Amino acid sequence: MGSQEQVYRVKGTWTGDLHGHGVIENERHTLKTQFAIPKSFGGPGGLTNPEEIFLSSACSCYLITLAMIAEKMKLPVRAMSCTAEGVVTADAYDGYHFKEIHLFPHIELDGADGHYDEAIARAVKLAEQRCIISRAVKGSVKYEIKHTVAV
Repeated sequence: MGSQEQVYRVKGTWTGDLHGHGVIENERHTLKTQFAIPKSFGGPGGLTNPEEIFLSSACSCYLITLAMIAEKMKLPVRAMSCTAEGVVTADAYDGYHFKEIHLFPHIELDGADGHYDEAIARAVKLAEQRCIISRAVKGSVKYEIKHTVAV
């Protein structure tokens, strides 16, 4: 694969106090979303929040990685989806942090009921090991993946 360094940039702006809101946008202008502090943290809520954006990154990165691996393994994937769930906790020393991230990928195959079970299990595990986001949080967050398959 070689040593390639890629740089990604986003810009965030914030208006107001804790009850204000922010905007996050990437430099290619393909992502632009408002965010706010969730009600559970004393903010106004009503918009997405950094925790959901982080989970969106984990979920989308995992799906892309799984798709790449499935293609290399020549798995007959028709479609994939993934639900992400994050558990945030607080402690006296470190404050709030993600304690756990759970990903629930669902893979739809074209035919071959049961024929690809081992290969799917391997692809699911490899995607966890190779996903940039899961690697970034490795060791600091419990990362758990439970997959389902449909034919």
